[in-house]
Amino acid sequence: MPVRRIRIPRRLLRAVRRLPRGVTRLSSCLRAASGFAISLLVHTALLVVLGLLLVWQEMQGSHGVTVLPFVEDIAPEPFVEELCIQAIPLPADVSGTAARAPAETQLPDAPHIPAPSPDLLAGPGLPEPAAGSRRSMSDDLLAATDVPSGGFEGRTASARARLVGQRGGTPASEDAVARGLAWLAAHQRPDGSWRFDHRDSVCGGLCRDPGIVGSTTAATSLALLPFLGAGEIGEGCQYQRVVADGLYYLCSRLLITPQGGDLQEGTMYAQGIAAIALCEAYAMSRDESLRVPAQLAIDFICRAQHEAGGWRYFPGQPGDTTVLGWQLMALKSARLARLDVSPEVFTRVGKFLDGVQREEGAVYGYQKPDKAAVPTAVGLLGRMYLGWPREDSRLARGAGYLERLGPSRTDMYFNYYATQVLHHYEGSGWDAWNAILRDRLIATQSRRGHEHGSWYFHDEHGKSGGRLYTTAMCVMILEVYYRHMPLYGRRAVQEDL
Repeated sequence: MPVRRIRIPRRLLRAVRRLPRGVTRLSSCLRAASGFAISLLVHTALLVVLGLLLVWQEMQGSHGVTVLPFVEDIAPEPFVEELCIQAIPLPADVSGTAARAPAETQLPDAPHIPAPSPDLLAGPGLPEPAAGSRRSMSDDLLAATDVPSGGFEGRTASARARLVGQRGGTPASEDAVARGLAWLAAHQRPDGSWRFDHRDSVCGGLCRDPGIVGSTTAATSLALLPFLGAGEIGEGCQYQRVVADGLYYLCSRLLITPQGGDLQEGTMYAQGIAAIALCEAYAMSRDESLRVPAQLAIDFICRAQHEAGGWRYFPGQPGDTTVLGWQLMALKSARLARLDVSPEVFTRVGKFLDGVQREEGAVYGYQKPDKAAVPTAVGLLGRMYLGWPREDSRLARGAGYLERLGPSRTDMYFNYYATQVLHHYEGSGWDAWNAILRDRLIATQSRRGHEHGSWYFHDEHGKSGGRLYTTAMCVMILEVYYRHMPLYGRRAVQEDL
């Protein structure tokens, strides 16, 4: 409805202009009165004037006049337009959690950082957790993921304790993981979500370096993955409610479309990361009510694939290597969860990688054949997922290239993918790579106030995703020893495809 100008009579305006002089004279007469009395009289006079204005407006007719309150200039929450969203059944331990009061958070100092559980710090020669200790996930996890090299078996408490020592972790690296999880938990919002821009969360702006990406599904999923990597799902876990509320939020944001379940909120990056979180949660918990949203998210990825085999920012675009990496990891997680994925999708992924490779597939480019650090790390991990055997000389040459580059001081995106490649490849350069990166992350984890337990490195990815992105990536790097079982273990990856 158009807003009509209000014309105020001159007599009324003159009366309003004379009001301050009258109030001043009145105040002079009452100098002996208390400040309270003066304030009361002034406010009463103002209320009388406002009342006269309202009466005059009523007499003139109020049709077309809109009165707006003063509000802060705050942008609307992203993607909250009215949408028809199909209800998705949720796990019994998730339903209703959003209505509960948020967990207590210690502010404005540091979040509560619990000491890591002894079972998480056990190494070679140390006793494993006693029988009957808390379950971090379903006891039949091994049977549930019974294919997989690269599976989730290492996330059980006993396996995690063993693998940390066997594969290059230390009590200090597990302590860093525990502190990182505590920081992430302290920055979850009451609705179960996370935001890359964490300034208006329960943190209250006490942490520096907020991100600028607006996708809440991307932020929430990326924050959930470190908890799932540590086996934190199901009854008895320290962060049971954190994970349950996060999954509840993700399911509530799922848009049912003819192409499947859309979780993009603006980018296929978010779709891939969210699908990974849902598939991992379903595979680990075996909760059938998570199967539908996980399958729908995977269906959307499959139908968004470009005919040349890749994915980019929006469905159907010609692909790039970095966006493809998250989608392929989601498809792999779907296979581990025994969800439906057409083999043709993997075949097309291979064709895309063929189109951006150099040196017969030892190195990779972003959208065309090239030799670049991040695309090479993503491309080699993709080749491993697609079944290249460890003996393939192209893997050896690619791994050698990553080893010579060494861990980046700031680019955790590169470190995340390259660490997985070298951990799975188990070559001679793994120990040196691991020691440098592991110890650097331990040394650079913040101990400052409310930032305690987090990381931030200023680069293009850190600027976009902020402290939340950097912290999630660093925790997942330090979980590499058990987050995925080695691809070249007792069963070859091609058995999974």
